[in-house]
Amino acid sequence: MASGFGTRNLVNLDIFTDSYRVTGRTAVGAGGIHAELGNPNSKYLEIQEAYVSRINQPGDLIASYQVAAFRKENINFIVLQDRREGISLGTQHGRSIFTRGRPVTVFLTVPSFEIKGEIVHEGKMDPRDMLVKSMGNYQPIFSAKASASLYPDISYSGDLILVLKDSIGIFGLDLNKK
Repeated sequence: MASGFGTRNLVNLDIFTDSYRVTGRTAVGAGGIHAELGNPNSKYLEIQEAYVSRINQPGDLIASYQVAAFRKENINFIVLQDRREGISLGTQHGRSIFTRGRPVTVFLTVPSFEIKGEIVHEGKMDPRDMLVKSMGNYQPIFSAKASASLYPDISYSGDLILVLKDSIGIFGLDLNKK
């Protein structure tokens, strides 16, 4: 095990780059994975027990590492099975991410994937406004499903998907639902 993880909580996650999926665990503090991604002191996210597969062959592991590091700007999105692991613990802001605003169904694209789910937004129902007002560099998408663009039968679901805003190609809203 890598040193430096200390008594921090370990979070299971799936990381997606342009061509690869990596399953593993990362250590997070009270701010959750969102705080780790927003940490200005590091451009990298460290992962324990990293298992690497190609997007088009998810069942075939091509490598595994006890510890791996990812440049945060190359992570297109992260899938978490429990949305509570993606936000600060015990803060009013953390609680409000689930209760404040209106749920809106969204569709967005990143390299190699299309993602469907919902966001909770307070204010103007405008894609630019939503992306600007969500905290950090990653847009939270709740109850989400990511499908490979060229292989739609390959999909990954999670209670929360954090999408790198700079990787978003299309961001569409369905204002008639919910």
